[in-house]
Amino acid sequence: MNEYDLINCYLNLIFDDSITYFNRILDGYHGLCQFKEWMRKRNINLNAIENIDYDTFMAISKAKRIDQITERIDPRHLQELIDYINIERDKYQIVVLSSFDYNESINIYLTSKQIIKDFSNDKVSIINCHSLLEKDDLTFYGPFKHFVSALYQIDRWPGLLIFKGEDCSFVPVYTIKDIQEVMFKINHDTVFSSKYLSPYDSYFVQLSDLHLGSKRKNQGRLALEESLDETCKQLRSYYQLKFLITGDLMNSPNRKNMYEASGFMKLLKNKYSGDVSFILGNHDVIVNGFNVFKRQKSKVIAFLLNESIKVFEEEKIILIKIDSTVEGNLARGKVGQKQLSDIDEELENIPNLQEYTLVAMLHHHLFRITRDEFLKQRWREKVFVGKIMDSSKALVDSQELVWWLRKHQIQYVLHGHKHLPFFNNHDGMYVIAAGSSCGSGAKESDSRYLSYNVLKYSHRYKCFKYCFIVYDDMTLQDRQRIIVNMF
Repeated sequence: MNEYDLINCYLNLIFDDSITYFNRILDGYHGLCQFKEWMRKRNINLNAIENIDYDTFMAISKAKRIDQITERIDPRHLQELIDYINIERDKYQIVVLSSFDYNESINIYLTSKQIIKDFSNDKVSIINCHSLLEKDDLTFYGPFKHFVSALYQIDRWPGLLIFKGEDCSFVPVYTIKDIQEVMFKINHDTVFSSKYLSPYDSYFVQLSDLHLGSKRKNQGRLALEESLDETCKQLRSYYQLKFLITGDLMNSPNRKNMYEASGFMKLLKNKYSGDVSFILGNHDVIVNGFNVFKRQKSKVIAFLLNESIKVFEEEKIILIKIDSTVEGNLARGKVGQKQLSDIDEELENIPNLQEYTLVAMLHHHLFRITRDEFLKQRWREKVFVGKIMDSSKALVDSQELVWWLRKHQIQYVLHGHKHLPFFNNHDGMYVIAAGSSCGSGAKESDSRYLSYNVLKYSHRYKCFKYCFIVYDDMTLQDRQRIIVNMF
């Protein structure tokens, strides 16, 4: 656990109203020991936590109800913890967030103990990280909900996350005077009077491989909607939220599943005021996603077929939607030269094409992808049969497509198909895979994850800045994970 994980552990413990068990707050007993040490350094004395030994921790970790936890804590210590929580919840909380830049002099102050002495008082509690944020350590395990709001503004760090109850705000700081202005607003209870909406950034949410229609995936859809409810509140921008779905909306193409997929896309448009773009996956056009004899089934859903080029004028983005389900046996895909020639003609008819950022999306993967380290590797991936199964899902003409993408200087390619999130830079071309947004393929121990990507785009520089991979455990055995990738 890094220092930000420990800060988030503290925030969840003190400010999360849900029953969050210790096995979801802390990363094992070793994590508890780290947490105790972190509290000691900050003079936070909570006997209810300090007196938990190994045996008590293991018993608490298995608890299914809150009373099974509290009965193992000394009543005096439990009351002390409750009193502490009530006092802290009545204060303004400030989490100090440093940036990566060692040359920013303000970072030295933000990571020092002096800022605590200068600005903490009976009305305000301040927590800071004693080291700078590292670019190689951008995985956040169990982030507190308000911390996530600040995390989506990571390009504006260093800054202050201020919250009290459900109200929160993130304020960039460059000088001590900026901090003084925040304290002035806190003292006059006006710090939440205005909500920041970015005039320079747009957000794109990449979903994939929902496989709607099966009972299990429809349950996953409910979990996805709960996750998106929270995420969409945290993405603050003047511009409309964009949803990009990289295939396999349905488990198999039939009338019932078509209505399920259509209803989900309408929900994205209406509930989140979003714009929805999608491409087809092999499961959308072929029964069960397989076509052993290379014959397309007749159940292709006509309503899914739409334009190859979509223009987002405000962002100056041209989205190129490539159908990789044209041919291919088993779950393989193929784009075909004719489709690329047709797209070439459409691009040639766009005036001032050089002013736009080109983004391609397709279903099948271009390159081999790997899973994040915390995820459980399937047994078949370790043996020869795993390589055979992987080849059965490949894009037949991937080399030709990569050449075409590079010819058009396309820097961003989004895809799905493998049910695993992935982010990589292939010689200047970013390839971003989305996992299964209704949960499938990403497992660890007893946990099963749904996942999706949030991409932040800069209008000013006409490029993507960050890709946030969001993992949510559908079984509630583990906490949310957010992995931040920098473009």
